[in-house]
Amino acid sequence: MKLVREGGLRLPRAAAVLTGAALAMVSVAATAAESVLTRIAADGVIRAGTRASAAPFAQKTAAGEFQGFSVDLLQEIRAAAERELGRPVRIELYEVTPSDRLDRVARGELDIVCGITTPTWDRERIVDFSLPFFRDGTRVMVYRGRAGETVDVGQLNIGVVKGTTTVAVLEETLPGAQLIEFPNMGAAMGGLEKGEVDGVANVGVVLLGLAERSEPRRSVVLLPRTRALATESLACVLPQNDSRWRDLVNRTLVRMFGDVQQFKGRYEEVYNRWFGRDGALFYPLDRASRDYLADVSIWAK
Repeated sequence: MKLVREGGLRLPRAAAVLTGAALAMVSVAATAAESVLTRIAADGVIRAGTRASAAPFAQKTAAGEFQGFSVDLLQEIRAAAERELGRPVRIELYEVTPSDRLDRVARGELDIVCGITTPTWDRERIVDFSLPFFRDGTRVMVYRGRAGETVDVGQLNIGVVKGTTTVAVLEETLPGAQLIEFPNMGAAMGGLEKGEVDGVANVGVVLLGLAERSEPRRSVVLLPRTRALATESLACVLPQNDSRWRDLVNRTLVRMFGDVQQFKGRYEEVYNRWFGRDGALFYPLDRASRDYLADVSIWAK
């Protein structure tokens, strides 16, 4: 909300009362906006959400623990909160789904969700977002033998996860495709294996991660081959109007991005742990993505 001061303007009494009430509401909102770090200072807990089957971003192990790239980002934020507050801070991690991840932050159940969420203006109506921490393109994955080499991606039956930005991307870019909604990517991959759909759609890195873990392993193709249907940036979901908490998260990311254009720094280390040659999925960080991460954070330096 932007407040404009009208210098020298005398307001009618009723307007002055309303203005006073509005300012009081802003004051209450500002106080409430500090509640996340205030509560963390009191109990030492960050209540965070992530996905359970979106490796290498996040997955749940056989032992029931979460691990992945976005989980490591949350640990960086936890360490920053410790330094900010001068006390030990731990993370309680909860599984979220595409259908509940925004609402759980909006309701105050979770302080942050990091995973494969794309900021949109519609979503901004109920939550805020951090600076983007990843950039990739939306594509459709098909089995090589089933689709052939000259398949028209615009005429396929494509599996998508309900409630994701992928649905809107495909509706706009592939109006001739038949979209079949699934509750999660695991179910969509099951539909692909059973022949219920010709392909499944998401950002490329997620699709390749699913192909890497699928049983039995199948050779896959990402379509279109030449360029993505759309570019999507991934960010953490945060409560609305909590600038102190959002600033801490963004400062943490900016510090990590610091030397990414020089192929070094903390972001590079965490990224390579999951997407480097010895990581869970080899997905090199290209120059365009490095420049993008540097550009989105330059205002905060």
